[in-house]
Amino acid sequence: MQRTRTAHCVIDRISRPTSSSSSFISRLSPTTITHRPQRQASSFSHSSSPVCLHTRPKAGIVPSYPRTSTTHTPLLHSRTMSSDDAYMSFLDKANADLNNARAERAQRQSIARTEAVDIDVRVPAPLTSVDAYYVSETDEPFEPVTLKWEKAAKGLWPDPTNLSNLISPTTDLSSSISTLSPSAFDPHNQYATVLRAVRAAAVQAPSSEAGGEPHQSTVDVKVYRVEVGASRVEYWLLALNIEESLLVGLRVKAVES
Repeated sequence: MQRTRTAHCVIDRISRPTSSSSSFISRLSPTTITHRPQRQASSFSHSSSPVCLHTRPKAGIVPSYPRTSTTHTPLLHSRTMSSDDAYMSFLDKANADLNNARAERAQRQSIARTEAVDIDVRVPAPLTSVDAYYVSETDEPFEPVTLKWEKAAKGLWPDPTNLSNLISPTTDLSSSISTLSPSAFDPHNQYATVLRAVRAAAVQAPSSEAGGEPHQSTVDVKVYRVEVGASRVEYWLLALNIEESLLVGLRVKAVES
């Protein structure tokens, strides 16, 4: 059986304890008295307040403790606000980056439309008789090109900006245009008939009927590579028709991922 200890409180009503009080305390059972630290003995000698000799609080009584300082609360609040601002700034930046990425992806996925034949211009016959396909991830047919180009009469080729204006009036493709030599475009001589048709169209007026190929060996052919979308390109095989001030040739689409 567990022994229950009983706490005793002694009320000191005089400034110093009398000899009889000391004698009385000394007769108490050692198991009953809880010895106090030295600093409490000093308080016992000079205080007239009640002094409890047992430090354990009674059942059902909640001891009272000094209230802790809260001077750090403003600092904690400031840190919380600072953390919230940093987190919101992070979210704003992440959302902005995501929106930019989506816009760039949508722009890449859109395919620019190009025009290969001007109005009121007849296509040279050699270009209409071409039956060939360019081999890439998809096989696409070659299509005739006939564009008005006034500087063709002077033997001048369009630069990327001029060509973009000719083939895509609503979309600036100048930064997506590069040039190739015929041998770079056709290193294995797979499209020899295509190149011959382009040269034939350059030395023949659009109103002429199909027939020989005079002076074809003197005709220069330039290949323009135009990126029109994500993994989408077009090759423009062009020559200068000096007599009619035209760009003539063939265009083919390709998928290059």
